[in-house]
Amino acid sequence: MTNFPKISIVTIVFNDEKNVEATIRNVLFEQNYANKEYIVVDGGSTDGTLDIINKYRDKIDIVISEKDKGISDAFNKGIKAASGDLVGLINSGDYYEPNILSDVAASYKNNSNAPFTVIHGKLSLFNKQSSKIYFPKALDTFAFQMPVWHPTCFVSREVYLQFQYDLSYKIAMDYELFSRIYAANGAFYFLDKTVSHMNTEGVSNVNATRGFDEVRKASIENLKIPSWKAYLYSGYRKVLFHLVNLKKKIC
Repeated sequence: MTNFPKISIVTIVFNDEKNVEATIRNVLFEQNYANKEYIVVDGGSTDGTLDIINKYRDKIDIVISEKDKGISDAFNKGIKAASGDLVGLINSGDYYEPNILSDVAASYKNNSNAPFTVIHGKLSLFNKQSSKIYFPKALDTFAFQMPVWHPTCFVSREVYLQFQYDLSYKIAMDYELFSRIYAANGAFYFLDKTVSHMNTEGVSNVNATRGFDEVRKASIENLKIPSWKAYLYSGYRKVLFHLVNLKKKIC
């Protein structure tokens, strides 16, 4: 582990007593990487979430529990508290592939000379019925979608601090942030492994639709996509999304 980077992991949570323990245990006990730091940001939960967090309090490096202004604000708080070379964000209910931090560290060590370093990989989406592994898309598709899977991303702490999450974005905050990093010639390095597993239970169709609108807004502002083209992309994504959901209902 000599000269390997320190990796800070941030989990944000709010009233998720059903799922938070699995995420905490994954970070604490299923990663054999010694040079890590774990930060849990609780948004002032009123259920049993904080009791579960406190159960592991002696093993979690930093716990922040207070009301926040939403997901973006919670992310920023965790990132600001981090001291690692790299920062990974894993939400309550999601988890990393066991022992993946060693592979992330090795990739970063080989590529850390580049400015604005982002390590990312494959993502497994799962629910009670099934799971499926997804590969990231080509980076030039940032024009109309999020080509990298943000739960797989490990970003240089300095990059996160410089760019930060925009609190005005409520759904597509990851797209807004990473599209800015991409526009600033950020270096994205693909790790050809399944990095994390994301729980899709309870994903809202309303939120997804609003997310398309936020992607359109960010693509115009950050990537200078012409408005007509951004509206065209957004409309296409909405139609495709609704067709897929209609097919699911019919089947």
